[in-house]
Amino acid sequence: MSAAARNRGAVTKKYALVMLSALVLGAVLLFPGFYQSARQASEVRLPGEVLRAPACDLAQAPCVASHAGLSVTLSVDSAKFRSYEPLTFSVKVSGMEAESARIEFEGVEMFMGVNELPLLPASGGGFSGSTSLPGHAYPMTWRARVQLMQADSLVESEFLFDLK
Repeated sequence: MSAAARNRGAVTKKYALVMLSALVLGAVLLFPGFYQSARQASEVRLPGEVLRAPACDLAQAPCVASHAGLSVTLSVDSAKFRSYEPLTFSVKVSGMEAESARIEFEGVEMFMGVNELPLLPASGGGFSGSTSLPGHAYPMTWRARVQLMQADSLVESEFLFDLK
């Protein structure tokens, strides 16, 4: 084999390696974008993606997250507002006819496991459900993500509250 043929073979191998690397890198970088686009096509998203409630004390009064004619109100009706006690959460919605609702709870300062609460339709409209949340030796902050479904659309709102 001549030196020119060996050089062409080496160049071809390098070219193939560069092309393969570019293809793999492109797939890694582009696939999440395609996945995200397909996922978002079936979700209703508002500016900022999530309706966030301003700071409020859920133990004292309902909290409201709203934007562009849509409002979600979260309230708790329980004798004792603390960890390991049954808490009844209620959600009222204005500006949307939600077919179903659920709440995902997550500890802000630390992971407290998966805590999901499917809500049932309540009299007078809205949804409600009861759960007990785990606790810690000190008061901690929880994030409640209220997820409302209408046909194939999802609207999510977020509420922060402290629980002792």
